[in-house]
Amino acid sequence: MEKIAILVDTASDIELEIANELGIYILPLYVNLNGEYLKDRKELSPKEFYNWVKENHTSAKTSTASPGDVLEMYEKIKADGYNKLLAISLSSKFSSTYNLLSMTRVEGLEIYVFDSASLTLAEGYFAMYAKELIEKGLSFDEICNKLDEKKDHSRVFFSIESFKHIVEGGRLPKSLGRVGDALSVRPILTVNPLEGAFKVAKITRGEKKVLAEFKKYAKAEIEGINEYYFFVGHGGYEEGARKLEKLFTDIIRGAKIYHRVEISPTLGANTGPGLLGFGLFKVD
Repeated sequence: MEKIAILVDTASDIELEIANELGIYILPLYVNLNGEYLKDRKELSPKEFYNWVKENHTSAKTSTASPGDVLEMYEKIKADGYNKLLAISLSSKFSSTYNLLSMTRVEGLEIYVFDSASLTLAEGYFAMYAKELIEKGLSFDEICNKLDEKKDHSRVFFSIESFKHIVEGGRLPKSLGRVGDALSVRPILTVNPLEGAFKVAKITRGEKKVLAEFKKYAKAEIEGINEYYFFVGHGGYEEGARKLEKLFTDIIRGAKIYHRVEISPTLGANTGPGLLGFGLFKVD
């Protein structure tokens, strides 16, 4: 009989309490704060991280899990009685986590590694969707195929307060950062699920314009969709998250699953404090 486990990294932004409730395994990635390596969410909370960045006026570094961490996690999953594992990673364009998960093997445990080509809860929702499929009785192969079919069904849109951290992290060109900060504009960024990389969707000025564009993008994405998961995310900007929840009242009410999340340190290291955004996963 198939016993299927699900594993995601902490860039998925599934809170540890929710992961425990759902029976989803979490692999912590690492944040480097001036030479001190801390496990994302387990040893460093998002709130602690954003406070550190604000106080130190500098960017943090990140790294994937160690091969030993992955091997230990796989062995635990097998010891817990599972013989199949669906390991979901953040986009392989952002991290070597996908490659690390793919290279590690444990005898007696069949592993399928899925590159979500995304991040934050747009990645995490693949895990929640897979959990639903397990509960419906689908086979391991059927679930893997379903995820492949849904790869283009996740979306993330976000805006950042400053280009500083995302440029220093190598996610956007320095030239764009210099021009953007000089003109005091705010970009709206998205993750292209076909490429697994950041894309500038629009350049605008002021938070009101950002929120107006967010509403347009969200309405366009859910048009004609019967079932969807939806989330609001922020990076040390709770007031902004409340504004988004008010903006998206109807959309949130219609979502099959809704979460509000503070973006993990491993992602926040590349975006900095002040991030504001949303994402969704189209179920049907």
